[in-house]
Amino acid sequence: MEVHEGSINRSGYWAQAMYMFEDLMLQPIVKFENYDPNTDLNDDAQNIITFGANYFFNDWTRLQLNYLYKAEEGNEVSNDEILMQLQVKF
Repeated sequence: MEVHEGSINRSGYWAQAMYMFEDLMLQPIVKFENYDPNTDLNDDAQNIITFGANYFFNDWTRLQLNYLYKAEEGNEVSNDEILMQLQVKF
């Protein structure tokens, strides 16, 4: 087995904003993420913007719906996602 010593410099950050409309039981969310897995290489970073909403049926049940727009710096790939999750607390 060969061991390679060295380091890879990575970089990333994210920011998120949300607001709760209590009369509608609705919580819109916007999130921006940036990740560069190797800062020494060009065109390998990725940006993800999430547009979503949480709907609260009651204190124990929440439905989440998110759209993730993914943008790669190098070769753009068609890999956007729509995610849905139902969360129930017992």
